Amino acid sequence: MEYEIVKDKTAPSSKEQTSSLSETPQWRLDEIALSKSTREQIEEMIAYVNNRDKLFVEWEFNRFLKTGKGLSINFFGPSGTGKSITAEAIAHQLEMSIIKVNYGELESELVGGTSKNISKVFQESEKSRSLLFFDEADAVLSKRISNLSQAADYGVNSAKSTLLTLMDKFNGVIVFATNLFENYDDAFLRRIIFNVEFPVPDREMRTQLWQFHLSKNIPKNISYERATEMSEGLCGGDIRNITIKLGLKLLVGKAQVIDEPILSEEINKYKIIKLHHQKISLANATRIETSSTSNLREE
Repeated sequence: MEYEIVKDKTAPSSKEQTSSLSETPQWRLDEIALSKSTREQIEEMIAYVNNRDKLFVEWEFNRFLKTGKGLSINFFGPSGTGKSITAEAIAHQLEMSIIKVNYGELESELVGGTSKNISKVFQESEKSRSLLFFDEADAVLSKRISNLSQAADYGVNSAKSTLLTLMDKFNGVIVFATNLFENYDDAFLRRIIFNVEFPVPDREMRTQLWQFHLSKNIPKNISYERATEMSEGLCGGDIRNITIKLGLKLLVGKAQVIDEPILSEEINKYKIIKLHHQKISLANATRIETSSTSNLREE
C-alpha cells in the first residue's frame, strides 16, 4: 500500500492511494468550543513540543526517555464533541500538516502486511513533519488477543506489538481519538502522556457553539442564550447538523427567519433520530450478548 503526501484535500486519483494523506489543517483553536481544562492541557502539549531542548537537555528528561521523544495524546468522549477538529487545531498551532489514519485501510490479508503499513505511516509522519491522527483508535489500541485460535489473531497481535514499538521510538506528535476508551490495552495507556476527556458540552460551550455556527448574517429572531437552553444534551456535531438544516429551510423559502418554533422543531426531530439510533444499537448489543451466552451454554 502506497501513501502519497499532499498539501491539500484533493481526492485520491486512484484506488491505490489511501485516505491517510498529509493535509493542511483546516481548524484553529479559537474556532473550537473547549472547556478550560482541555485548553490548559493543550497549552501544555504545545509547550512540550516547543521546548524539548529545555526538557530533555537542561532538565535531563533524556535520562529516562532514551529513544522516542514524541508526544502521544488520547482524546476520548462521545461522538461529535470535537476530538477530530481539535487534533487539526493542534497541528495548525504547531505549524504542522496532519495525516489522518483510517486503520481499516492499513489492515492487510498478507502476513505482516498490517505491521508494514503502520510502519510506513509513521515514517511518512516524521518525514513530512505531520501530526499523526488515529480516529476510532480503539480498533488498534484495544487489548491484545490472549486465546489465539486462527492466523488472523496472530496478525492482529503482531500489528499491536509493532505499534507499541513505533510509539517508543517516535519523535513526532500522535493523537488517538475514541468513543470506547475503556477498551484500550494498558500497555498503550502507559505510552500516552495526555488523556483528555471530551464531554457533552456544558451551557457555556453550547453558547459558543451556537455563536460559531449560527452567524450574525443569518436571519433569526432568537437569542444564542435561548438556543443554548433548548439544546441541552447536544454536542457540537449535532448543532452543526441542525444549523445546516435551518440554513436549507431559509434557502428553499420554508422560513423567512429562524425563530424559536422552527429551531424547536429541528432540535426535536434530531433528538428523535438519535434516540431511535440508540434503541437500535442497544437492541443489537443485547442480541449479540444473548447469542454469545447461548453458544457458551451449548459448549
